[in-house]
Amino acid sequence: MSAEKPLNGFNVLVTRANSQAAEFSKKIQAAGGCPIEVPLIATRKTETDFNALPVLKQLTSKDWIVFTSANGVQYFSEHVKDLSLELEDLKNVNVACVGIKTKKAAEKIGWKVSLCPEEFRAESLAEELIDHVRQDSKIVIARGNLARTYLREVLTEKKIFFFDFVVYETIQLLENEKEVLHLLENKTIDFITLTSSSTASAFMQIVKRNGLENRVRDIVFVCIGPITRDKLLSYKIKCTCIMPEKYTIDGMLEKMCTYAEKREE
Repeated sequence: MSAEKPLNGFNVLVTRANSQAAEFSKKIQAAGGCPIEVPLIATRKTETDFNALPVLKQLTSKDWIVFTSANGVQYFSEHVKDLSLELEDLKNVNVACVGIKTKKAAEKIGWKVSLCPEEFRAESLAEELIDHVRQDSKIVIARGNLARTYLREVLTEKKIFFFDFVVYETIQLLENEKEVLHLLENKTIDFITLTSSSTASAFMQIVKRNGLENRVRDIVFVCIGPITRDKLLSYKIKCTCIMPEKYTIDGMLEKMCTYAEKREE
């Protein structure tokens, strides 16, 4: 195994949505690995909630829009258009993002991001947001249907108004189950990458439905962060699970490379 290609000879299952898989796969290939893309989830825009219109129209420079994912940025923008508003109308509003990928997605369409915590978790976002908002601030949370409740619980406890704007939903791609079964039964996977708790749930439901717990014992699960790891481990399986210090796909790649190098020593 080459030091420049630490994943040479390793097959890596990429389970994230099609729209996000290509970037990760290219990084895996660059490290010498063989990415196998089998998306287990997809996202789609929700029906437009016209209750959001008066809230968005009233936002001022003391108010906030909070994005909990890059998908949230994309779908929020589409909803704004459906509501016959312009993003330019909201540019004076403060913007908070849960992580660097979300921040980049927001900046790409012209948002100036005021807050992005170093640790990409809802707990960190909530803690820093509370330090910045005023008691009379209004907050719009643009999120997916499976987003964690932590931030909303904190704002409710602090009696800070927020509008809960579910801009997209995550669905499982059941049609890809046969491909996952084939890969597991033929023992062709070395790493399984899980980039969200929803992909962890989708994968483990396939394993449980088909009684394949023993087939994943020798596979290394690579979880993007503690929430995804905890979701995986909640299924009570015996497995090896690794997690990067920085909760990004680059962090996952680095963790895989380090693990592969140590295993080959």
